[in-house]
Amino acid sequence: MILNRLRKKDGLNFNRRRRKIDFNKVKFVAILALELSLAVGLGYLVVMAFGRQVECANSSMEPTYQSSDILLVNTIAYKMSGPETGDIIAFKPKSNVNASYSIKRVIAGPGDKIYISKGRIYLNGELYKESLEAETIDNPGIAASELTLLDDQYFVLGDNRNASEDSRYESVGFVSMNDILGKVWIKYPF
Repeated sequence: MILNRLRKKDGLNFNRRRRKIDFNKVKFVAILALELSLAVGLGYLVVMAFGRQVECANSSMEPTYQSSDILLVNTIAYKMSGPETGDIIAFKPKSNVNASYSIKRVIAGPGDKIYISKGRIYLNGELYKESLEAETIDNPGIAASELTLLDDQYFVLGDNRNASEDSRYESVGFVSMNDILGKVWIKYPF
């Protein structure tokens, strides 16, 4: 008994204290880890199910996208409605299943009237206002005279206007809705 009193006085205690586990903290960390892994897994599945990777094969979309950029394409974006003016799309030119996907910007849609004069684009009789600084077009191609697009036709151009094979040329022509893979989402990796 005296020895026990001395031990307590001197601060010597040979009985180990057990640490109590706070199960609320463990539960919180486990739930957080589970939620994060589910969110990452769900995001991955959504991108893989509704998205496709497409490579920008040439310099026709510079400066927006560079040659060999990998782009994620939203394949369900146009299931309810068609592309709008200014959208960047991935499509197969002339329904050629052996061709690689082309990446171009939609300039005009069904029912629109388009022509190119003196290097400038005219849409429905008015000068087309572009969201980017584009160079004047040297070769208007088939758009030298006014064209009227049918119900399922889109007129597309590359952002690098003078180095792009696009709707101005017979090899690409107008793009139909059946040829469109989807809307370009983002550049990958970010």
